[in-house]
Amino acid sequence: MNQDNPPDVIGIGACTADMLFVVPQLPTFGQSWRASQYLRQAGGPVATALVTLARLGVSTRFIGRVGDDPEGEFIREEFRKEGVDVSRLMVEPDVFSRAVLVLVDQATGERCFTSRRETNTPLTPSDLDRQEIVSATVLHLDDANETSIQAAKWAKAAGVTVVLDGTHYKEELTESLLPWVDIPIVSKTFAQEWMPDAPPKAVVQRLYEFNPRIAAVTLGERGCVAQWEAGLFTFPAFPVDVVDTTGAGDAFHGGFIYGALQDWSVTEIVRFASAVASINCRQLGGRSGLPTLEETYQFLEMFPATDSR
Repeated sequence: MNQDNPPDVIGIGACTADMLFVVPQLPTFGQSWRASQYLRQAGGPVATALVTLARLGVSTRFIGRVGDDPEGEFIREEFRKEGVDVSRLMVEPDVFSRAVLVLVDQATGERCFTSRRETNTPLTPSDLDRQEIVSATVLHLDDANETSIQAAKWAKAAGVTVVLDGTHYKEELTESLLPWVDIPIVSKTFAQEWMPDAPPKAVVQRLYEFNPRIAAVTLGERGCVAQWEAGLFTFPAFPVDVVDTTGAGDAFHGGFIYGALQDWSVTEIVRFASAVASINCRQLGGRSGLPTLEETYQFLEMFPATDSR
């Protein structure tokens, strides 16, 4: 760990080895479908957001644990290839890393998942180094657990921006973490689990009651809803030919953090993050289509900015 040259963004969260199959429809027991495409790629919400940032030119470090199995080495090597600092990705002997089967709908790019859960020891607060956490500019999290809460408390107290990728709602812990989060960005799944039948705007307003700088709910092809001191706004998604939506939310988080690091307005940040996510949907896999900074700007030039409300 290099304390003299800390990364801009530190991430704590899940990391996976994904096997993606593009299929014409979901098979049922007793059926067999031939995939039109196959890809093996590393994934995970915070993990892919860090790769997104690395492609955009931001220094990143992942804190986590994998097994010494082939999947764990694959996850580690994929980070290395992308320039993500793995000095704090710990390897535990004789355990399994998380492996995920992703079936991608050939027509729409929507996905379903089944996974082999990891058997490595979960991170605990004792695995964290307070000085390391507070040396970053941004701390990115994707789970509400004791370790994340401790890291968020340290970061918040030191003025480090805490960003949450809320994929699933955890009743017993989420509200313990949200008071320490500066930018909670949650999925429509999280929103439905937390506040069933509530419209996205109501969910964003509830998130904003925890006093973040910015709160948002992502809605896939319907764009997102965000609230900050200027008010409550809706933003459309960019129209693209979707191949695979895997990693779209992760890419959005990475793009959002990039914009926050530049001190852009929230409208500029959301527009940039939406572009990064849309571009990524044009290729199979959560990371295949992640753009460079130049590619993102070129994409945005094709879509004049409009006011959102």
